[in-house]
Amino acid sequence: MSIEKLLLNGCGELGVKIDSSQTEKFLSYLELIKNWNSKINLTSVTDDEGIVVKHFIDSLTVSEFIDDGSTVLDIGTGAGFPAIPLALARDSLKITALDSREKRIFFINEVIRELGIKNVETVSARAGENRCSLAGKTFDCVVTRAVGDIKEVIELSLPYINKDGLIILMRGKEGRFEWESYENFNFRLNLLKELTLPGTGFRRVVLVLSKK
Repeated sequence: MSIEKLLLNGCGELGVKIDSSQTEKFLSYLELIKNWNSKINLTSVTDDEGIVVKHFIDSLTVSEFIDDGSTVLDIGTGAGFPAIPLALARDSLKITALDSREKRIFFINEVIRELGIKNVETVSARAGENRCSLAGKTFDCVVTRAVGDIKEVIELSLPYINKDGLIILMRGKEGRFEWESYENFNFRLNLLKELTLPGTGFRRVVLVLSKK
């Protein structure tokens, strides 16, 4: 199966529709990741199929939970996951990609420039730091992808969600157990979705939380 078809099939399974222009940008993003990876160690996943499924498709597993026009903060974005795939697939979203590593933010800025992405801005800082330029700002959704333990991630996310905002946690196969083990009566679990990424045995658990 070609990489393009793998991408389109994976998006289709998630109910995400992308056109030829968006597909081309995803494939260009793939090449940028591979070209830069040897310089700044963006990801341990280096093959085309792995990047498409384990990064691009995985990033889009949260798309269905985010309303059109939402403001989204991606904490610990790394090489731009899930920020860039979401931005490429959903141009109505307004996304902020936050990471403490300046080299990775530099890479994302290059991706934004080369692909002409208009709906992503970047911030190089640690979430929760007073010096962070996002201090005092809130978003409709805060998304994290396998960042820290669940208690730490929720506490980091909380200051950045607005009154009716969502915290979307992308966890591994133990995600359900992590939530059940975490007792916090200030949050409501709106939805828990478990799925297996296509062509892999990797289990993704998505938790969607809101304040009570």
